[in-house]
Amino acid sequence: MRLLSKISYYHFGLSVVVLGVTGFIMFLSLRAEISKEIEEQLELQAAMVAEELQIGKNVSFPLVQITKGNSNLMKLPKVFTDTLIYDKLQNAHEGYYYFKESKLINGNYYRIRVMTTYIGWGSYSRTISYIFLGIAALLTLLGTLINYLISRGIWRPLLVNLRRMKDYSVSSDDGLQLISTDVKEFKEMNAVMVDLAERGKKEYMALKQFTENASHEIQTPLSILKTRLESISQLPLEPNVVHLLGDAKTAVTRLSKVSTGLLLLAKLENDTFVDKKWLALDEVVRRNLELQEDLFEYKQLNITLNLSPKQVFASTSLMDILISNLLANMLNNTNDGANVAITLDHEKIVFSNTGIPLSFPESKLFTRFTKGAGANTHRNGLGLSIVKQICSNNNWKISYNYKDELHIFEIEF
Repeated sequence: MRLLSKISYYHFGLSVVVLGVTGFIMFLSLRAEISKEIEEQLELQAAMVAEELQIGKNVSFPLVQITKGNSNLMKLPKVFTDTLIYDKLQNAHEGYYYFKESKLINGNYYRIRVMTTYIGWGSYSRTISYIFLGIAALLTLLGTLINYLISRGIWRPLLVNLRRMKDYSVSSDDGLQLISTDVKEFKEMNAVMVDLAERGKKEYMALKQFTENASHEIQTPLSILKTRLESISQLPLEPNVVHLLGDAKTAVTRLSKVSTGLLLLAKLENDTFVDKKWLALDEVVRRNLELQEDLFEYKQLNITLNLSPKQVFASTSLMDILISNLLANMLNNTNDGANVAITLDHEKIVFSNTGIPLSFPESKLFTRFTKGAGANTHRNGLGLSIVKQICSNNNWKISYNYKDELHIFEIEF
């Protein structure tokens, strides 16, 4: 939920609760006030009737009842309550308030009851509720709208700066540019974010320079060393020296691959590959299969292809590396003459091959330098780590499963 929407929802809910409680309290207060006023009016009417009796007049007012009795009437309390009386004209019961009081007038005892009609509290409550709900709804909606507009103006710098931070990259030439604001907390946040961006850019540039230098300074001596070893291997050598020379060439080759893999991972982790475009993934798979066709034929692997057309937005070089590494993983972990399959549809690509279960925990499969027991020593253990990082950079999900003696790698786009 967006920030402004959440604030508006809280404001709306709070307004409804406050206005609802206020309306209920107002209704109870109004009811008590009206009842008190009616009681005072009926007491006044009873007093006027008593005055009429005191001067000897014959009282025959409507809704007035006078009962003459003995001194026991004086023991009765004053009574103020309501009742229902049937109205023949309207053919319905009407609500009335009545007040009873005993009086001693000219030596005679009287019980006086005066009555007045009123609109039932059901009608009062409905009328008040309709008026109040209309006002409350108007106030709530207007209040929420005004609060939203004001909040949008206050929070706008934060939202704009948030979008700029999302679009910012430490690899860009321009620094992080944030719009200014007069809110103290936003000013402090802007200063912190600009400082973090500058430090991140400096660290990125340092790492980039180190990576470039390492690539040059490591690969150049390795290339020279490989060349010298090749030259030495052309000379007449004793068998034991030939064996030692072969081990040295193997170690140099492996070191070169490890160096290349680690440098590639460093670049991937900093997301320095910006040559993204729409690619036909099915064509990438077929192209890499053709490049490794001889290796598949050498191991007599039976490959099943089920490739549907699929476009992905990614780096061309990284997609070649991803597919090549997964194919290499198939070759290295499948026995001669076994079955392998590649399936591609709109949602995922699946690589499966027969083989024995993993000799290490599945959680370490995509960890650097993880190799199973008896693995080929020429492998550097970085292939699947690179595949995992490429998927992460493209927001794809890669998973592994071993089922029915099949190793299954699945990438969901």
